[in-house]
Amino acid sequence: MKTFKIFTAGKMGGLDYKSQMNWRKEIENLITSVSDKSISFVHPPLYYQYKENDIKNDVESRTWEINQLIDSDIVIVDLSSISDSIGTHIELGIVEAINRMSNKNIYVVGVGKPNVNHPWISLGIFHQEDTLEEAADYIINYLLV
Repeated sequence: MKTFKIFTAGKMGGLDYKSQMNWRKEIENLITSVSDKSISFVHPPLYYQYKENDIKNDVESRTWEINQLIDSDIVIVDLSSISDSIGTHIELGIVEAINRMSNKNIYVVGVGKPNVNHPWISLGIFHQEDTLEEAADYIINYLLV
């Protein structure tokens, strides 16, 4: 049985650990409580916390995140604070590059309304829903097949 890998992308900088994890754990629970598929979630805050002027850790965590993105089937993006998250923009760019330059297709599901109006963000999202519940329902019914 295939194990689906879902990466959660969203703002981390300036947020405490609980704020970084709340929406991530909520969508994981919404999906795993209904789906009978084998799913592995990757929540970056569980593994790394970025610290100012910590170049060694930043290089390690960046490399780790890029490898996790490359290996993912689905990326769920919190769009509500995307204007304040350069890392999320970069993650979307990496997924776009992977999708264009390889035989792989990583589905990007956006959640919420973007707090910035830029066409590259909307063009990088495969599907967008307003709520975590709607996003979970979409992922279960259309992507975990």
